[in-house]
Parts: sequence; structure tokens; C-alpha cells
Amino acid sequence: MSKNCEKISKEIDLFLENSDSLLILGIGNDIRGDDGLGPYIINQLSILKENILNNLNSKDNNGKNNPDFLNNQDNDFEFFDNVIDINTGNTPLNEGLYSYFNELNVDVNESWIERLEKTFLINGGSVPENFTGLIKKCDPSHIILIDASLMNKEAGEINIVNKDNIVDISISTHSMSLAYLIKYLQLEKEYNILFIGIEPEIMELSFELSPKIKDSSDMLIKLLFNKILGV
Repeated sequence: MSKNCEKISKEIDLFLENSDSLLILGIGNDIRGDDGLGPYIINQLSILKENILNNLNSKDNNGKNNPDFLNNQDNDFEFFDNVIDINTGNTPLNEGLYSYFNELNVDVNESWIERLEKTFLINGGSVPENFTGLIKKCDPSHIILIDASLMNKEAGEINIVNKDNIVDISISTHSMSLAYLIKYLQLEKEYNILFIGIEPEIMELSFELSPKIKDSSDMLIKLLFNKILGV
């Protein structure tokens, strides 16, 4: 698990200052082990978002979260007007994040709904350049890119790189350079862009993340969702 959580949290806070709308793009191949962390993070954020927006339906008669509702979300995705969820894995909400959702003691308020409606989630897979048109259509004020990145760090370490530094170094595990992706997006508009990379451990054929990378991914999911909700 990443040792610099507090530092990452502060950097995200600084980046999101004066944010009007946020788009999070997860990048990666979800059949190549830890390379699938980007899609995994987007899938889990999408489920959490949907659960909040449907909070009234997720409560039982005693006002508690209905586990059946949450457990059925893996095969019950809908395309909301305000949610862009290109979901390839239909990943269910895992046990750790299920507990996190319950601990939120969800009490839907207008502020949360407004924040969620201004948050767009895209699973870009291994061809994020195919989604540039969709990104421009959403027209967010701020964009966060998430990918497994070879940075010569300890496996599972989370690092943030601003868009200016991305242009000069190659940190993506994919053939398409993120620098070119960013340059293309900014042909028409100067977006506020932040890149979050997680050092992978296993990049072989596999449908699962390694335990260490999954722990770091779950930590980042909770951190990002807290930022989205403003809690």
C-alpha cells in the first residue's frame, strides 16, 4: 500500500481547487494483471456513485443499506446521462469497499448529488485515445488520468505527475503516449489535467490484480470518492 497517502491527498485537494466538473479516465488492459488497475478503479467508483444516486432504493425498511441491492450491482449497470461508464469487467463492489460504503453512513444531500452529477467516469481501456471525442463532449474543467505506470518505485506506490512533466517523460505502460493524448485534448481547450500512476507488480495474462496493487487501488478509490463527495 502506498506510504504517501497524506501527500497524495493534499496534491489532489490542490488540483481540485476551483473545480467546476471532474472527469476521471482509467487506462489499462484488464486481462494483463495489474495493468487493469485503471479500469478496476473506474468500475468501483461507478458502483459507488450509482449506489449514492440510488440511495433511497438501497435502504431497507429499517433505514439500513440493503446488501442485496449492493450485491446485484455487478450486472445491473445503466447509462445515466451524467455517468459515462464504459464498463468491460462488470466488477462487483468488493468487500473492503462495501464496508467503506456502509461506513459513510450515507445520508444523501443536495451537495453530494450535485457533485456526483458533475463527475464523469470513463474506462478508457488500452485505447484511451478513442475517447477523446467523448471527453470533449463532457467538457470537464478538470481531468484525472489513472494508469499502471513503470516508475522504478516499490510495487503499489502511488505517484502524481502534472501534465507538464508528462510531456517530457514516458510513464505509461501502453504504446500510446499519454503526452500525445494530452496534447490532442488541448488542441481546442487548456484542460486542467493530473496524472495518477500506480507502480504495477505483475503484468502477465491475468484477470486479477495482485494483492498489493489491489490494496493501493482500493485506497485510491476511497480517497477519490471522498474528494468527489467533499467529505
